[in-house]
Amino acid sequence: MAADLYTPQIERTVQAVARRALALPALLFLTGHRPLAFVVGQLLYVLDPCASLLGWRGGAEWAALLSDPAGPELLAASLKQAEDPSTT
Repeated sequence: MAADLYTPQIERTVQAVARRALALPALLFLTGHRPLAFVVGQLLYVLDPCASLLGWRGGAEWAALLSDPAGPELLAASLKQAEDPSTT
């Protein structure tokens, strides 16, 4: 289930995007590229070993979220929530 894949690291990234007032552009980008989410997730699985050598440890978590069919929708809902906290 995609909710299990929504880790604290991904939440921190969403909050950082929202603090920089980039939630709406990120949401538009995610919505426009949703058909490619699975491909990007699989690409992250392939690149994760190289990325971890360079110091980035979140590749597998992002890959799992984007590879799940409900993952992009969960991420979009989180971006909407971060942009406007009054919505539930």
